Amino acid sequence: MAIETVVGNRAWIYSHNIGRNAAAGMGFSMPIGVAPAKDGVLFVASRGSDTNPNQRISKVTLDQDFIHEFGRVGEEQGSHVFLTGVALDRDENVYTTDEWLNRVSVFDNDGNFLRSWGEAGEGEGQLNGPSGLAFDQDENLVIVNSLNSRVQTFSKDGKYLSGFGAKGNGDDELDMPWGIAIDNNGDIYVADWNNHRIQKFNSGGAHLGSIGHGGSGPGNLRHPSGVAVDGDGDIYAVDWMNQRIAIFNSDAMPLVFLMGDAVEVSKWGQMSIDANPDMQRRRRQVNNLEDQQRRFRMPVGCAFDRENNRLIVCDSQRGRLQIYHKETNYADPQANL
Repeated sequence: MAIETVVGNRAWIYSHNIGRNAAAGMGFSMPIGVAPAKDGVLFVASRGSDTNPNQRISKVTLDQDFIHEFGRVGEEQGSHVFLTGVALDRDENVYTTDEWLNRVSVFDNDGNFLRSWGEAGEGEGQLNGPSGLAFDQDENLVIVNSLNSRVQTFSKDGKYLSGFGAKGNGDDELDMPWGIAIDNNGDIYVADWNNHRIQKFNSGGAHLGSIGHGGSGPGNLRHPSGVAVDGDGDIYAVDWMNQRIAIFNSDAMPLVFLMGDAVEVSKWGQMSIDANPDMQRRRRQVNNLEDQQRRFRMPVGCAFDRENNRLIVCDSQRGRLQIYHKETNYADPQANL
């Protein structure tokens, strides 16, 4: 079933969902980040929970094919304690952040560990709770430091280049920032979690504006955890506490909310239901099952695949991704058809 969210000449058309709650294999365990690659491949970062500290990267396809997974729980090289972000360079090497170990780990496209770097601390080039990460137009890695409210830029091998930010609630200050995105102009968007807004900076760290403020109405955000920007300049805020995606235009005007549209069970989820008669019976006992099933449950991250005009949302508590296609120059169908 295609579900359309239409604003003016834009439409976000729900495509399908991928995943189920699973500790390994065909599923995710609290997915908190996703990085789209070529040919419909996705790299999904699972963080797990306090009782199930599952830390892994899953390589899957949009057609719901499981390719493989890599990473594990631990402090040794190639492992994570608290996985917080994932990004790809142009060669599709995989970069991850770990807020506990204060390091960046690098894997090749097949999941083979290549190297890691990072030093804990408060100084320039040091990491303190690294979370969101994104590559700029020069293939430098821009990383959010959540615990000391800084944004820093490094070369791919970990050389410190620049940084900005300080803790506070002023126009150019941050408080426990998390997600990050970079637009086609090189401007940087940061999910300013504890200030309930998205902050925009230029590549040199100069403050350009803020998007959103605390609350639950239009233009409001409550603890945004992620952000993405598409090729048209529309901005997607993962409104974690309000359990939705808030969409703004390039002038920071609110457009619409996405609340989740997964009316169907994913292919992997259906496998679980078919294998467990008790699960089938329990689902029949749930009131308003379809409405509950379709909605986001505390989403954490998102990504916009600009090459394919596709929004991918980490529906974290439900262990899945919800996929939307964006259509521009949208026109309503004829009413008499």
